Amino acid sequence: MKSSPTKLAVLSTVLLSSLSLASAQNSTYKRGLTDHFIGYLGATKNYYPYHFNRTDFFGGSFGGKDNDSTPITKVPVIFIHGAADQIIGEEWANNGFRYSIEYFLQQGYTKAELYGSMWGFADLFYEYNLVHNSEWILQIRKFIEAVIDYTGAEKVNIIAHSMGVTLSRAAIKGGKYSIGDDQEIDLGEPINEFIQTYVAIAGGNYGVSICNIQFYYDAFRICNNQTGFFPGTQDDKPQCKDISKFLGRLNKNKIKEGDYTYALLSLYDQVVPPVVFNRYTSFFPTMDQGFIFNSSEYDHVGVRDLTANVQYVLVNQHYFTPSQGENVFLYANSDEKQDIKVFLQ
Repeated sequence: MKSSPTKLAVLSTVLLSSLSLASAQNSTYKRGLTDHFIGYLGATKNYYPYHFNRTDFFGGSFGGKDNDSTPITKVPVIFIHGAADQIIGEEWANNGFRYSIEYFLQQGYTKAELYGSMWGFADLFYEYNLVHNSEWILQIRKFIEAVIDYTGAEKVNIIAHSMGVTLSRAAIKGGKYSIGDDQEIDLGEPINEFIQTYVAIAGGNYGVSICNIQFYYDAFRICNNQTGFFPGTQDDKPQCKDISKFLGRLNKNKIKEGDYTYALLSLYDQVVPPVVFNRYTSFFPTMDQGFIFNSSEYDHVGVRDLTANVQYVLVNQHYFTPSQGENVFLYANSDEKQDIKVFLQ
């Protein structure tokens, strides 16, 4: 599928009404997978080894039908959280997609149409030593496949955040990944034909700038130049020549992540600084449209938590038009080197 030109939207003070969203959410629903979904997973040999219910964590999973007759009238949405996070937690540090799930429920979605399962262990102290492990890629791939099989949906939507972006992009594109010095795992063919809308929030697709600082590169595995977020040192087009092996391979793969692909980023992201070698790192080569938020409340977590309505509109209407605030639109091919001066003038 040929990528259409990328349309980039710069947003300033839009969606300020979302600020009150976090304090007005309803948390009376039941977390975890339903017994019906658990039963399906347990009876299916392709899925039961992965322990998708994640009862070892409060908020480690979400989704499922109550029974065989539970209707599914909307395209199911799968949420992929970021590093050391959960799917639907209870506090700032591990909220995951709590506010998005609650917002979608308020808009008429049901638990049978919203899904998520943890990868990793929500270990904040170990966060900076996480890498793009083949185990997590496989875990995410199998969960996507499980939701597709379980719901019987022709397509699903995926909304990912932070490290969940790069992991889920790999899971969708498929192929082989190393699991040791002399072993590899084959995910199989791409599954992008089953993805309707892919929304990537605050991802580090071109690396993380602080990983170029020698201290961080030496101290934290997440910055390594094989499976980490090392952005490279030799700038080139369309990406650095020596970007981490994992990211370089991911970005060279031209398989589009879904029918409609979007990126959301914040200029105030303190975890994944937005610019790497004159590129916005949260953009990716196969995206259709990118949205930049330039208000301070949209930090690394805020750009996820305060954009639930944007996420909802993107997966349902496949385009978002800000209703207020200053807007600047620029058309550019996704393969072209981005000129930051144009965006920030």
